[in-house]
Amino acid sequence: PIMKKLLLFASIIMLASCHESLEERAAREVKEYTEKQCPAAIDEFTVIDSITFDKTTNTVHSYFSLRSKADSVGILNDHNARPALIDELKRNTNNLVYKDAGYNFAYTYHSASRKGMILYETKLTAKDYK
Repeated sequence: PIMKKLLLFASIIMLASCHESLEERAAREVKEYTEKQCPAAIDEFTVIDSITFDKTTNTVHSYFSLRSKADSVGILNDHNARPALIDELKRNTNNLVYKDAGYNFAYTYHSASRKGMILYETKLTAKDYK
């Protein structure tokens, strides 16, 4: 019985030492999501192109393309988009572990018709969503 307990304890210690850090988990999860799910239509105007993670700033960065009527400079701004993004981030439970750790969340919206043109960009910090 003592040997079984020691083996179990050793196994737990080994598994714990192999655990990835939260930063490594974030990097892996966003990479897997991007590879498996992107690009994907969010609605008739918005496509999520990719998600990245910056370990130096602990920022989860989502990149979108806007098309049709939304593909216009000035459609999104801090007055209308930022409060909606904050509300969505507060309600979204998928990011709970990252929100609890105080990570940042950045959003970049590009024009679908004019490649490379940024239509809107913002970054949310813990003080925005807590």
